[in-house]
Amino acid sequence: MLRKLLFALCLTLPLAGCEAGIFGNTLAGCAMQPEPTLLPEILPIAAVGRPYSVQLEVINTSTPVHGIYVNDAYALPEGLWVEHQDRDAYGLITGTPLKAGTYEVHMAAGTYGTQCAGRRASRVYKLEVTE
Repeated sequence: MLRKLLFALCLTLPLAGCEAGIFGNTLAGCAMQPEPTLLPEILPIAAVGRPYSVQLEVINTSTPVHGIYVNDAYALPEGLWVEHQDRDAYGLITGTPLKAGTYEVHMAAGTYGTQCAGRRASRVYKLEVTE
């Protein structure tokens, strides 16, 4: 009985140390990953009644992008929307703006997680729509 207990302890303790080492390496690796960034830094001026198209890109990602989103409280002007296909690092603001003004637009992008949790990039844009 004592022999079985010693055998179990001798086997369990080293394995627990390996798991702790692997977990510690994963945490350190995740912490060293760069933060994703949503580009472009500024949006070009739009004009009422004219088609508008701007490519968005999420850089510094180690996993695919699951979405590029607009905050409903700070949305794009009426007539514009975001198109994004799951797992692509690129998206598009597209459409035809219907009303002039200066709009504060809050956008975010999220990445899938693997060993590390998914990451998030966000940016606040000022979009000017002229007559």
